[in-house]
Order: sequence, then structure tokens, then C-alpha cells
Amino acid sequence: MIQNNNIRIAIIGAGLGGLSLAQGLKKNGIECHIFEKDPAVNTRTQGYRIRVNEPGRKALQECLPDHLYHLFLETCAASYSGMNVLTTTLETSNNELVESWSDGVKEMPDLKPNRLTLREILLQGLQKQIIFGKEVTGWKESENGKVELSFADGTIFNADLVVAADGVHSKIGAEYCQDQKINTGNITIYGRTFYSSETQKTISSQLQKGTSVILNDRFSLIVDSMVFDFSKKNKDWDLLSPISNYFYWAFIGNPGAFGLFPADFYNDSPEQIYSYIQEVTQEWHPQLKALFEYADQKSLSITPIRSSLPKKPWKSGNITALGDAVHTMSPAGGVGANTAFIDAALLTKNIQQALLNNSNISMAINDYEDKMRNYSNQAVEISLQGGEILHGTTEKDK
Repeated sequence: MIQNNNIRIAIIGAGLGGLSLAQGLKKNGIECHIFEKDPAVNTRTQGYRIRVNEPGRKALQECLPDHLYHLFLETCAASYSGMNVLTTTLETSNNELVESWSDGVKEMPDLKPNRLTLREILLQGLQKQIIFGKEVTGWKESENGKVELSFADGTIFNADLVVAADGVHSKIGAEYCQDQKINTGNITIYGRTFYSSETQKTISSQLQKGTSVILNDRFSLIVDSMVFDFSKKNKDWDLLSPISNYFYWAFIGNPGAFGLFPADFYNDSPEQIYSYIQEVTQEWHPQLKALFEYADQKSLSITPIRSSLPKKPWKSGNITALGDAVHTMSPAGGVGANTAFIDAALLTKNIQQALLNNSNISMAINDYEDKMRNYSNQAVEISLQGGEILHGTTEKDK
């Protein structure tokens, strides 16, 4: 444990990756300041379910104090090994699946936390370190290694180390770390359907246990049954927003398969998105269509699938990045959030060792970036390969 260190660390972004890093630093007695451009924690919807694989879980375990790590485990939905691969008529399919989704030989199956619940867990104990409504507009490095951050509200902050964890639109990721992102031309349509006596009776029982993948022409549907074990509920759950059992589902594929061609469909209303789903699923099995007939329509959203290009080394200094800020990847591989957790654990370890050994923090950052570039480039490639399995070649690639 490091005591009374004077290093000033600024984390830009209070998403899952930035908060994991902040927890890891706090666990090791290292203070940090977190700047989030959103005005409050729940300003915008950020998805419903993420999948945490074994490397991601171990990284979270390294970052979190024991009581929060166990709260994370307790609040995950029930996990099952294996997946159902089905057709739109609910027949079993033997089609190839994404290799990175395989449970393989592990200590436990992949975990399925509710995204907001996990974020609220990661926020515990950090509330006084986060300032909301702080959008970074620029930065300036001085000869002594300090970094001056400028914010949209006219304020500045001087730091010894800046970590950009502010997602796909990060300016530092793009300009300082030279991360180049492309729009793959594919989309994801997210939604959820709450459990009820009616939905459990009407929706196929095949979809009510574990993960199901429904393969179709130029797109696929992923369905996850999110059933929580409320018998584990204790006083720590009272720190979190209430959760209910639900089906998480996501279409992933070519927009043309949904009859979508205009570039502005990302701004379509939930009602419009629902009409697209009705159109493409009208011939599907009734017990599969019921998943959408009972959907929480206000939960529907369309997002573009972006991907970073392979990264080459940049000039390392006292500014770096993690997660989507520096390696955006398709959700098809199921490894995006996990890679951010691995970033946070590795960066925590390197910073801690540098402070313990009273060594140059820039060397610790350089080592982190070398390793991060290597495994994140691999993760991006795995995710693109996963996309080819789930939705095939896009029209723009032909």
C-alpha cells in the first residue's frame, strides 16, 4: 500500500474502464481525480447486459476491494455453460459460432452483470473523486512533465498523469494516441423484454436459460436470459438501483437487412425501430416473435459498429488511454469491456510499481502501452472475425 503519494492523476471519463482504474488505484492507496462530461451518473442509457469472461473477471478482482468484487459476483445473472444456436423457427443449428464466446475450460462460466448495476458498484467509494459536467477541450504538456487540462467551463486542472477513458469519441485517444476508427457499416439494435408470468408463458423456454444465438441472412440475434438470484440479496444491494429479471437481446448485422439505408437512422425513435423489427421478424416462430411483442419499447436503440485500426507505437509520455478511447471494437467478439478491465488492472499495477520504486512514471506508461497495443490489436481482430460470422460481408465491402 502506498501512503501519502503526491502524484496527481486525472482520469477522463466515468465509464466502466475509468472507474475500474480508479478503484484499482484507490485499492493501492493512490488518489485520482475523475472528470465526466455527463451532468449526472444516469444521464443516458449505456446498455443493459455485458458479458465478463475469465480474463475480465480476474482483472476486476485485481482492481476491486473484496467486498465490491463479491457484490459484483452476487449481482450477476445466472450463468450457464454453452449456448443455444437456433434458426428463426427455433430449430437447432450447427452453424459455426464466435470462438471468443466459447466458455472453454474455466474456473466459472462467463458472468452476466447488468451494466448499470456494475457501474454503480464501481462508483462505490469514489463519489467524492468524481466531478460531473466536465468536458475536456484541450491539453498541454510542459517541459517538466506536467499536463494542463482545459475544460469547456473555462477551468483548468494540472496533472502528473492523464488517462483518457472517455469512450469512442475520445479526443486524446484519436489525437494523442493516434487511434484511427472506422465505421464498419454494420449496426446493433438493442432492446430488452421484462420477465412476467405472461412472457414466461409465451416466449419459448429455449430462450429462458442462458444465451441463445439466432442466425439469419446478413444479421443475427443474440438473446440472454438475465435472471438474478435475489436470495443472495443483502444490505449492500441497497446501495444499488433495483433490478428485475429480463431478456436482453441485440440484433447485429447489415442495416440493409432491416431495410435501412439513410445515414441518419441512428436518430430514429423507438417506435420506428420497433417497426423495423416487426418487418424482419414477421415470419419467425411465434414463441420467438413474442420476445419483441412484449418488449420494453423505450429501451430500443440503434448504434453503429465502429472498429479501431491496428495501432502502431506513438510517442509515449504522461498521457495515455484505455478502453474504447484507444481500441474500439465490434461487440461481435464479446471482448470490448473485458479488454478495458484488463487495461485498468495492468495500468494500476504499472503505476503502483513505479511509485513504490520511485521510478519514472513515463516508463511505466510506455510498458503499459506496449502490452496494451499487442493484446488490444488481437482483440480487435477477433471481434472483426466474429462480425463476419454473425453478419457476413457488408455491402460496402463487396
